[in-house]
Amino acid sequence: MISFKEFFRTRMARSFTLLFAAMLLLANLTVYLVSGIQYSLQTERQEASFVEMMRHLAEWEDEATVVAFLEHYGHTHGVDIRYVDDLGNLVYATEAFPEGVDPIAIVSSEGTPLGTLSIGYRQSLYGSELVWGLVFVNGVSAILFVTALMLLRRYLDRQYAILDEDMARIGIKDAEFRFRDIAAVNVRYTAALAAEEELKTIQAHYVRLLAHDVKTPLTVMKTYLDGIRSGRIVFDDEVNAELIAQIAEIEKTVPQFIEQDLRQVSIRQNVTPVVREHLARLGEVFRTKSMNVLVRGTDMTLDIAAADLIRILEHLVFNAFYYSEPGGTIEVRIDAALKRMTVSDTGIGMSAETLDAIRAGSHRAQEASRYNQKGSGVGLQIVFEIAARIGAKIEIESEPGKGTTVTVWFDRTNAAKDA
Repeated sequence: MISFKEFFRTRMARSFTLLFAAMLLLANLTVYLVSGIQYSLQTERQEASFVEMMRHLAEWEDEATVVAFLEHYGHTHGVDIRYVDDLGNLVYATEAFPEGVDPIAIVSSEGTPLGTLSIGYRQSLYGSELVWGLVFVNGVSAILFVTALMLLRRYLDRQYAILDEDMARIGIKDAEFRFRDIAAVNVRYTAALAAEEELKTIQAHYVRLLAHDVKTPLTVMKTYLDGIRSGRIVFDDEVNAELIAQIAEIEKTVPQFIEQDLRQVSIRQNVTPVVREHLARLGEVFRTKSMNVLVRGTDMTLDIAAADLIRILEHLVFNAFYYSEPGGTIEVRIDAALKRMTVSDTGIGMSAETLDAIRAGSHRAQEASRYNQKGSGVGLQIVFEIAARIGAKIEIESEPGKGTTVTVWFDRTNAAKDA
Protein backbone atom coordinates (compact mmCIF):
# COMPACT_ATOMS: atom_id res chain seq x y z
CA MET A 1 0.00 0.00 0.00
CA ILE A 2 1.41 3.39 -1.01
CA SER A 3 0.30 7.00 -0.75
CA PHE A 4 -0.61 9.17 -3.72
CA LYS A 5 2.44 11.32 -2.97
CA GLU A 6 4.79 8.32 -3.07
CA PHE A 7 3.16 7.13 -6.27
CA PHE A 8 3.49 10.50 -8.00
CA ARG A 9 7.00 11.33 -6.81
CA THR A 10 8.78 7.97 -6.60
CA ARG A 11 7.05 5.28 -8.55
CA MET A 12 6.39 7.36 -11.66
CA ALA A 13 9.93 8.85 -11.70
CA ARG A 14 11.43 5.38 -11.35
CA SER A 15 9.21 3.99 -14.06
CA PHE A 16 10.02 6.82 -16.48
CA THR A 17 13.76 6.46 -15.78
CA LEU A 18 13.75 2.73 -16.45
CA LEU A 19 11.70 3.24 -19.59
CA PHE A 20 14.08 5.94 -20.83
CA ALA A 21 17.16 3.78 -20.12
CA ALA A 22 15.65 0.80 -21.94
CA MET A 23 14.70 2.93 -24.95
CA LEU A 24 18.14 4.56 -25.04
CA LEU A 25 19.91 1.19 -24.88
CA LEU A 26 17.72 -0.16 -27.65
CA ALA A 27 18.39 2.95 -29.76
CA ASN A 28 22.18 2.61 -29.24
CA LEU A 29 22.18 -1.04 -30.26
CA THR A 30 20.06 -0.27 -33.30
CA VAL A 31 22.32 2.60 -34.40
CA TYR A 32 25.46 0.53 -33.85
CA LEU A 33 24.20 -2.47 -35.81
CA VAL A 34 22.80 -0.42 -38.67
CA SER A 35 25.98 1.67 -38.85
CA GLY A 36 28.15 -1.48 -38.85
CA ILE A 37 26.19 -2.98 -41.72
CA GLN A 38 26.31 0.26 -43.66
CA TYR A 39 30.07 0.58 -43.04
CA SER A 40 30.70 -2.96 -44.30
CA LEU A 41 28.73 -2.37 -47.49
CA GLN A 42 30.48 0.92 -48.12
CA THR A 43 33.91 -0.67 -47.51
CA GLU A 44 33.17 -3.44 -49.98
CA ARG A 45 32.20 -0.92 -52.67
CA GLN A 46 35.30 1.21 -52.01
CA GLU A 47 37.58 -1.84 -52.07
CA ALA A 48 36.18 -3.03 -55.41
CA SER A 49 36.74 0.43 -56.91
CA PHE A 50 40.25 0.61 -55.40
CA VAL A 51 41.29 -2.78 -56.77
CA GLU A 52 39.96 -1.91 -60.23
CA MET A 53 41.87 1.38 -60.23
CA MET A 54 45.07 -0.42 -59.15
CA ARG A 55 44.66 -2.93 -61.97
CA HIS A 56 44.40 -0.10 -64.47
CA LEU A 57 47.41 1.82 -63.08
CA ALA A 58 49.64 -1.25 -62.73
CA GLU A 59 48.90 -2.26 -66.30
CA TRP A 60 49.12 1.13 -68.05
CA GLU A 61 51.04 3.58 -65.82
CA ASP A 62 54.53 3.69 -64.42
CA GLU A 63 55.56 2.79 -60.89
CA ALA A 64 55.79 6.43 -59.70
CA THR A 65 52.16 7.03 -60.63
CA VAL A 66 51.12 3.86 -58.76
CA VAL A 67 53.03 4.93 -55.64
CA ALA A 68 51.54 8.44 -55.77
CA PHE A 69 48.04 6.99 -56.02
CA LEU A 70 48.63 4.56 -53.13
CA GLU A 71 49.99 7.35 -50.90
CA HIS A 72 47.01 9.54 -51.68
CA TYR A 73 44.47 6.74 -51.16
CA GLY A 74 46.01 5.60 -47.89
CA HIS A 75 46.09 9.14 -46.54
CA THR A 76 42.56 10.13 -47.54
CA HIS A 77 40.83 6.84 -46.62
CA GLY A 78 42.74 6.02 -43.46
CA VAL A 79 43.78 2.49 -44.46
CA ASP A 80 47.03 0.51 -44.29
CA ILE A 81 48.35 -0.60 -47.73
CA ARG A 82 51.05 -2.98 -48.91
CA TYR A 83 51.67 -3.47 -52.67
CA VAL A 84 54.08 -6.08 -54.11
CA ASP A 85 54.71 -6.43 -57.86
CA ASP A 86 54.62 -9.70 -59.82
CA LEU A 87 58.35 -10.26 -59.14
CA GLY A 88 57.84 -10.06 -55.37
CA ASN A 89 59.36 -6.63 -54.97
CA LEU A 90 57.80 -4.30 -52.40
CA VAL A 91 56.56 -1.28 -54.35
CA TYR A 92 54.77 0.63 -51.58
CA ALA A 93 53.78 0.12 -47.95
CA THR A 94 52.41 2.37 -45.26
CA GLU A 95 54.19 2.66 -41.91
CA ALA A 96 51.74 0.16 -40.38
CA PHE A 97 51.59 -3.06 -42.35
CA PRO A 98 48.21 -4.67 -42.86
CA GLU A 99 48.08 -7.73 -40.62
CA GLY A 100 45.77 -10.70 -40.69
CA VAL A 101 44.39 -9.94 -44.16
CA ASP A 102 44.58 -11.99 -47.34
CA PRO A 103 46.42 -10.30 -50.26
CA ILE A 104 44.32 -9.47 -53.33
CA ALA A 105 45.75 -10.53 -56.68
CA ILE A 106 46.01 -7.76 -59.28
CA VAL A 107 45.55 -9.27 -62.76
CA SER A 108 45.63 -7.51 -66.14
CA SER A 109 42.74 -7.58 -68.54
CA GLU A 110 44.47 -10.41 -70.36
CA GLY A 111 44.95 -12.45 -67.18
CA THR A 112 48.62 -11.65 -66.56
CA PRO A 113 49.56 -11.34 -62.85
CA LEU A 114 50.59 -7.77 -62.00
CA GLY A 115 51.16 -8.10 -58.27
CA THR A 116 49.31 -8.42 -54.91
CA LEU A 117 47.61 -5.76 -52.81
CA SER A 118 46.95 -5.99 -49.05
CA ILE A 119 44.49 -3.56 -47.45
CA GLY A 120 44.08 -3.13 -43.67
CA TYR A 121 41.08 -1.11 -42.51
CA ARG A 122 41.52 0.88 -39.35
CA GLN A 123 38.39 -0.29 -37.46
CA SER A 124 39.37 1.71 -34.41
CA LEU A 125 38.93 4.95 -36.34
CA TYR A 126 35.38 4.00 -37.28
CA GLY A 127 34.74 2.74 -33.75
CA SER A 128 35.95 5.94 -32.09
CA GLU A 129 33.87 8.14 -34.39
CA LEU A 130 30.76 6.09 -33.68
CA VAL A 131 31.42 5.97 -29.93
CA TRP A 132 31.90 9.71 -29.66
CA GLY A 133 28.80 10.26 -31.76
CA LEU A 134 26.77 8.00 -29.49
CA VAL A 135 28.22 9.65 -26.39
CA PHE A 136 27.16 13.04 -27.68
CA VAL A 137 23.66 11.89 -28.62
CA ASN A 138 23.22 10.06 -25.31
CA GLY A 139 24.46 13.03 -23.35
CA VAL A 140 22.03 15.39 -25.05
CA SER A 141 19.22 12.84 -24.57
CA ALA A 142 20.05 12.48 -20.86
CA ILE A 143 20.04 16.25 -20.36
CA LEU A 144 16.68 16.55 -22.13
CA PHE A 145 15.29 13.63 -20.10
CA VAL A 146 16.41 15.08 -16.76
CA THR A 147 14.92 18.43 -17.74
CA ALA A 148 11.65 16.79 -18.75
CA LEU A 149 11.66 14.71 -15.55
CA MET A 150 12.09 17.83 -13.41
CA LEU A 151 9.26 19.58 -15.26
CA LEU A 152 7.10 16.48 -14.88
CA ARG A 153 7.85 16.33 -11.16
CA ARG A 154 6.87 19.97 -10.72
CA TYR A 155 3.65 19.31 -12.62
CA LEU A 156 2.91 16.19 -10.56
CA ASP A 157 3.61 18.11 -7.34
CA ARG A 158 1.01 20.71 -8.35
CA GLN A 159 -1.48 17.99 -9.24
CA TYR A 160 -0.79 16.25 -5.94
CA ALA A 161 -1.43 19.48 -4.07
CA ILE A 162 -4.79 19.77 -5.85
CA LEU A 163 -5.49 16.11 -5.07
CA ASP A 164 -4.61 16.69 -1.43
CA GLU A 165 -7.06 19.59 -1.29
CA ASP A 166 -9.76 17.43 -2.87
CA MET A 167 -9.07 14.64 -0.37
CA ALA A 168 -9.42 17.10 2.50
CA ARG A 169 -12.90 18.07 1.23
CA ILE A 170 -14.20 14.49 1.17
CA GLY A 171 -17.14 14.22 3.52
CA ILE A 172 -18.39 17.76 2.86
CA LYS A 173 -21.71 17.68 1.04
CA ASP A 174 -21.91 19.69 -2.21
CA ALA A 175 -18.18 20.55 -2.04
CA GLU A 176 -16.38 21.56 -5.25
CA PHE A 177 -13.72 19.17 -6.59
CA ARG A 178 -11.12 19.36 -9.36
CA PHE A 179 -10.96 15.59 -9.87
CA ARG A 180 -14.19 14.04 -11.16
CA ASP A 181 -13.41 10.63 -9.66
CA ILE A 182 -12.98 12.06 -6.16
CA ALA A 183 -16.22 14.02 -6.58
CA ALA A 184 -17.97 10.72 -7.35
CA VAL A 185 -16.37 9.12 -4.28
CA ASN A 186 -17.54 12.06 -2.17
CA VAL A 187 -21.11 11.65 -3.41
CA ARG A 188 -21.12 8.00 -2.38
CA TYR A 189 -19.35 8.74 0.91
CA THR A 190 -21.68 11.55 1.96
CA ALA A 191 -24.65 9.41 0.96
CA ALA A 192 -23.28 6.62 3.15
CA LEU A 193 -22.80 9.06 6.05
CA ALA A 194 -26.36 10.33 5.64
CA ALA A 195 -27.66 6.77 5.51
CA GLU A 196 -25.69 5.92 8.63
CA GLU A 197 -27.11 8.90 10.50
CA GLU A 198 -30.59 7.97 9.31
CA LEU A 199 -30.13 4.39 10.48
CA LYS A 200 -28.86 5.61 13.86
CA THR A 201 -31.99 7.73 14.24
CA ILE A 202 -34.19 4.85 13.16
CA GLN A 203 -32.35 2.50 15.50
CA ALA A 204 -32.89 4.80 18.47
CA HIS A 205 -36.56 5.13 17.57
CA TYR A 206 -36.75 1.37 17.01
CA VAL A 207 -35.36 0.65 20.48
CA ARG A 208 -37.76 3.11 22.10
CA LEU A 209 -40.68 1.60 20.19
CA LEU A 210 -39.69 -1.94 21.08
CA ALA A 211 -39.27 -1.00 24.73
CA HIS A 212 -42.69 0.65 24.72
CA ASP A 213 -44.45 -2.33 23.10
CA VAL A 214 -42.81 -4.83 25.43
CA LYS A 215 -43.34 -2.69 28.52
CA THR A 216 -47.12 -3.18 28.54
CA PRO A 217 -47.14 -7.02 28.74
CA LEU A 218 -44.23 -6.91 31.20
CA THR A 219 -46.17 -4.49 33.41
CA VAL A 220 -49.20 -6.81 33.35
CA MET A 221 -47.03 -9.81 34.20
CA LYS A 222 -45.35 -7.91 37.05
CA THR A 223 -48.70 -6.90 38.45
CA TYR A 224 -49.90 -10.52 38.49
CA LEU A 225 -46.67 -11.83 39.99
CA ASP A 226 -46.63 -9.14 42.70
CA GLY A 227 -50.25 -9.99 43.53
CA ILE A 228 -49.48 -13.71 43.69
CA ARG A 229 -46.48 -13.11 45.96
CA SER A 230 -48.46 -10.85 48.31
CA GLY A 231 -51.43 -13.20 48.36
CA ARG A 232 -53.83 -10.74 46.77
CA ILE A 233 -54.20 -12.89 43.66
CA VAL A 234 -54.73 -16.62 43.62
CA PHE A 235 -52.64 -18.42 41.01
CA ASP A 236 -55.22 -20.40 39.08
CA ASP A 237 -55.78 -21.46 35.49
CA GLU A 238 -57.16 -18.07 34.52
CA VAL A 239 -54.11 -16.21 35.87
CA ASN A 240 -51.79 -18.76 34.31
CA ALA A 241 -53.51 -18.30 30.93
CA GLU A 242 -53.16 -14.51 31.21
CA LEU A 243 -49.44 -14.78 31.97
CA ILE A 244 -48.94 -17.13 29.03
CA ALA A 245 -50.89 -14.72 26.80
CA GLN A 246 -48.62 -11.84 27.83
CA ILE A 247 -45.52 -13.94 27.11
CA ALA A 248 -46.97 -14.83 23.71
CA GLU A 249 -47.53 -11.11 23.07
CA ILE A 250 -43.83 -10.45 23.70
CA GLU A 251 -42.84 -13.40 21.54
CA LYS A 252 -45.00 -12.01 18.74
CA THR A 253 -43.77 -8.42 19.10
CA VAL A 254 -40.00 -9.01 19.03
CA PRO A 255 -39.87 -11.01 15.74
CA GLN A 256 -42.06 -8.39 14.08
CA PHE A 257 -39.48 -5.73 14.85
CA ILE A 258 -36.57 -7.94 13.80
CA GLU A 259 -38.13 -8.74 10.42
CA GLN A 260 -39.33 -5.20 9.79
CA ASP A 261 -37.46 -2.99 7.34
CA LEU A 262 -36.07 -0.15 9.44
CA ARG A 263 -37.03 2.32 6.73
CA GLN A 264 -40.66 1.35 7.28
CA VAL A 265 -40.49 2.61 10.85
CA SER A 266 -42.21 5.92 11.45
CA ILE A 267 -39.74 8.51 12.74
CA ARG A 268 -39.83 12.27 13.23
CA GLN A 269 -38.07 13.80 10.27
CA ASN A 270 -37.96 16.77 7.91
CA VAL A 271 -39.90 15.54 4.87
CA THR A 272 -39.13 18.46 2.54
CA PRO A 273 -35.58 17.31 1.62
CA VAL A 274 -36.91 13.77 1.11
CA VAL A 275 -39.50 15.10 -1.36
CA ARG A 276 -36.97 17.27 -3.23
CA GLU A 277 -34.32 14.54 -3.49
CA HIS A 278 -36.79 11.90 -4.68
CA LEU A 279 -38.25 14.15 -7.35
CA ALA A 280 -34.71 15.03 -8.47
CA ARG A 281 -33.99 11.34 -9.01
CA LEU A 282 -37.10 11.13 -11.21
CA GLY A 283 -35.92 14.05 -13.36
CA GLU A 284 -35.10 11.90 -16.39
CA VAL A 285 -38.64 10.49 -16.38
CA PHE A 286 -40.21 13.93 -16.40
CA ARG A 287 -37.91 15.08 -19.17
CA THR A 288 -39.30 12.41 -21.49
CA LYS A 289 -42.46 14.53 -21.73
CA SER A 290 -40.74 17.89 -21.13
CA MET A 291 -42.70 18.24 -17.89
CA ASN A 292 -41.95 21.18 -15.62
CA VAL A 293 -41.86 19.96 -12.00
CA LEU A 294 -41.91 22.62 -9.28
CA VAL A 295 -41.37 22.08 -5.55
CA ARG A 296 -42.39 24.93 -3.26
CA GLY A 297 -42.53 25.28 0.48
CA THR A 298 -40.37 25.26 3.59
CA ASP A 299 -39.17 22.54 5.93
CA MET A 300 -41.95 20.42 7.42
CA THR A 301 -41.37 17.95 10.26
CA LEU A 302 -43.61 14.90 10.52
CA ASP A 303 -43.74 11.53 12.25
CA ILE A 304 -43.80 9.31 9.16
CA ALA A 305 -41.85 6.47 7.59
CA ALA A 306 -39.80 7.53 4.57
CA ALA A 307 -41.24 4.62 2.58
CA ASP A 308 -44.83 5.76 3.21
CA LEU A 309 -44.05 9.35 2.25
CA ILE A 310 -42.32 8.25 -0.98
CA ARG A 311 -45.18 5.92 -1.94
CA ILE A 312 -47.73 8.70 -1.53
CA LEU A 313 -45.55 11.16 -3.45
CA GLU A 314 -44.80 8.73 -6.30
CA HIS A 315 -48.40 7.70 -6.91
CA LEU A 316 -49.68 11.28 -6.93
CA VAL A 317 -46.84 12.64 -9.09
CA PHE A 318 -46.95 9.77 -11.58
CA ASN A 319 -50.73 10.16 -11.94
CA ALA A 320 -50.09 13.81 -12.77
CA PHE A 321 -47.32 12.79 -15.19
CA TYR A 322 -49.30 10.12 -17.03
CA TYR A 323 -52.49 12.13 -17.45
CA SER A 324 -50.93 15.41 -18.60
CA GLU A 325 -49.98 16.57 -22.06
CA PRO A 326 -46.24 16.94 -22.86
CA GLY A 327 -44.89 20.26 -21.63
CA GLY A 328 -47.34 20.43 -18.73
CA THR A 329 -46.60 21.52 -15.18
CA ILE A 330 -46.62 19.55 -11.94
CA GLU A 331 -46.37 21.53 -8.72
CA VAL A 332 -45.67 20.00 -5.31
CA ARG A 333 -46.37 22.47 -2.51
CA ILE A 334 -45.47 21.77 1.14
CA ASP A 335 -47.29 23.81 3.79
CA ALA A 336 -45.53 23.36 7.13
CA ALA A 337 -48.04 25.47 9.06
CA LEU A 338 -51.01 23.33 7.98
CA LYS A 339 -49.04 20.07 7.87
CA ARG A 340 -50.11 19.30 4.32
CA MET A 341 -48.64 18.45 0.92
CA THR A 342 -50.41 19.42 -2.31
CA VAL A 343 -49.76 17.96 -5.77
CA SER A 344 -51.27 19.96 -8.64
CA ASP A 345 -51.12 19.35 -12.39
CA THR A 346 -52.38 20.84 -15.66
CA GLY A 347 -53.61 17.49 -16.93
CA ILE A 348 -56.93 16.18 -18.26
CA GLY A 349 -58.73 16.46 -14.93
CA MET A 350 -61.65 14.36 -13.66
CA SER A 351 -65.38 14.79 -13.46
CA ALA A 352 -67.40 14.61 -10.23
CA GLU A 353 -68.71 11.19 -11.27
CA THR A 354 -65.14 9.90 -11.77
CA LEU A 355 -64.11 11.20 -8.34
CA ASP A 356 -67.06 9.45 -6.70
CA ALA A 357 -66.15 6.21 -8.49
CA ILE A 358 -62.49 6.50 -7.38
CA ARG A 359 -63.53 6.96 -3.75
CA ALA A 360 -65.64 3.84 -4.05
CA GLY A 361 -62.74 1.69 -5.36
CA SER A 362 -60.36 1.16 -8.27
CA HIS A 363 -61.66 3.04 -11.31
CA ARG A 364 -60.36 4.50 -14.58
CA ALA A 365 -62.23 6.93 -16.77
CA GLN A 366 -62.39 6.16 -20.49
CA GLU A 367 -60.44 9.34 -21.27
CA ALA A 368 -57.56 8.12 -19.02
CA SER A 369 -56.93 5.07 -21.18
CA ARG A 370 -55.87 7.30 -24.05
CA TYR A 371 -53.00 8.69 -21.94
CA ASN A 372 -51.87 5.58 -20.05
CA GLN A 373 -53.04 2.25 -21.43
CA LYS A 374 -51.23 0.21 -18.78
CA GLY A 375 -52.82 1.95 -15.79
CA SER A 376 -54.99 -0.08 -13.41
CA GLY A 377 -56.62 2.66 -11.33
CA VAL A 378 -55.21 1.38 -8.02
CA GLY A 379 -52.67 4.19 -7.50
CA LEU A 380 -55.04 6.45 -5.57
CA GLN A 381 -56.37 3.43 -3.65
CA ILE A 382 -52.86 2.78 -2.35
CA VAL A 383 -52.63 6.44 -1.33
CA PHE A 384 -55.98 6.15 0.48
CA GLU A 385 -54.79 3.00 2.31
CA ILE A 386 -51.52 4.57 3.45
CA ALA A 387 -53.32 7.73 4.53
CA ALA A 388 -55.79 5.71 6.57
CA ARG A 389 -52.99 3.77 8.24
CA ILE A 390 -50.96 6.85 9.22
CA GLY A 391 -54.00 8.97 10.13
CA ALA A 392 -53.82 11.36 7.17
CA LYS A 393 -56.66 12.74 5.06
CA ILE A 394 -56.90 13.05 1.27
CA GLU A 395 -58.72 15.88 -0.49
CA ILE A 396 -59.14 15.92 -4.30
CA GLU A 397 -60.22 18.87 -6.43
CA SER A 398 -60.44 18.37 -10.18
CA GLU A 399 -62.17 19.68 -13.28
CA PRO A 400 -62.07 18.12 -16.75
CA GLY A 401 -59.59 19.90 -19.00
CA LYS A 402 -58.14 22.04 -16.20
CA GLY A 403 -56.14 19.61 -14.10
CA THR A 404 -56.24 18.03 -10.66
CA THR A 405 -55.12 19.06 -7.17
CA VAL A 406 -54.63 16.41 -4.48
CA THR A 407 -54.01 17.57 -0.91
CA VAL A 408 -52.63 15.24 1.76
CA TRP A 409 -53.44 16.48 5.26
CA PHE A 410 -50.98 14.81 7.61
CA ASP A 411 -52.49 16.32 10.76
CA ARG A 412 -56.11 15.28 11.31
CA THR A 413 -56.89 18.50 13.17
CA ASN A 414 -55.93 20.55 10.07
CA ALA A 415 -57.87 18.50 7.54
CA ALA A 416 -60.30 20.65 5.60
CA LYS A 417 -62.70 17.82 4.86
CA ASP A 418 -62.82 14.09 4.49
CA ALA A 419 -61.89 12.47 1.19
